[in-house]
Amino acid sequence: MKDQAQRLREIVNTRKKPNFQAISITSGKGGVGKTSFTVNLAYHLQKLGKSVIIFDADLALANVDILLGEKPKYNLMHLLNGEKTINEIIYTSKYGIKFIPASSGFEELANLPLEKQLYILEALQEIYYNFDIMLIDTSAGLSENVINFCLASDKTIVLTTPDPTALADAYAISRVILTHKPINMELGVVVNMVEDEEEALKIYKGMNSILRSFIGKSISYYGYIKKDNKLSESVRERYVLSAAYPNSTYSKNVRAIAQTLISGKEPSTEPNTSFWKKVISYWKNLAIE
Repeated sequence: MKDQAQRLREIVNTRKKPNFQAISITSGKGGVGKTSFTVNLAYHLQKLGKSVIIFDADLALANVDILLGEKPKYNLMHLLNGEKTINEIIYTSKYGIKFIPASSGFEELANLPLEKQLYILEALQEIYYNFDIMLIDTSAGLSENVINFCLASDKTIVLTTPDPTALADAYAISRVILTHKPINMELGVVVNMVEDEEEALKIYKGMNSILRSFIGKSISYYGYIKKDNKLSESVRERYVLSAAYPNSTYSKNVRAIAQTLISGKEPSTEPNTSFWKKVISYWKNLAIE
């Protein structure tokens, strides 16, 4: 896996322009709000003056187009079959967000062989100079496709929620990525659907403590997103919450994360250190051997 990811990374870095960032958004478990976060993050990065494209890398169960309320005519399957070029399948949504659609219902895309992964990365070289940031919305889980795309990125965001199963899976994928990651690749966590920042920091610090204990490596903290009932409505109605309700709690939290990613400065994690005694044993029980 490490050698394959290194080949992908070499392709990513061959011709990309200075300051270009490839940022993967992943999760150990489905249902944590990963794609909603990706499209809203793209919206805010765009508002902050960045040229952004989303690569829907949930190759067999694509849904970026659904959350953007769009129906692209062409997708990644047309690229892989040689029917269309990368530029011909790029779609611009009504929000101005550009994305590379994947496809749904094609089993062969679920475990794409390395040669096809390389083909996609080589095609992406053609568009690097047109953008500042590429957000890679991966599928959930620990497939080789997911890990390789994460390791090939400049940054990877692991999205989780306070749900115990989501936390266990977030730890598992973080452990795999940290075990193989290149020196100059950064891994960070965003905690979604929390009551407040204190809850998010407890989760981050516990997760980081266990990772340091088991593999001697740390994960960064990119921020948190509080619960917002409007999010589920935006998914059902297929609109970008941050565009429709820019002053919503969700929008404000995602905007703060976008600013963190651009600035390169992590939010402070110093407050609320009293949680250690309460949660360290809980996290040890979640540790995956």
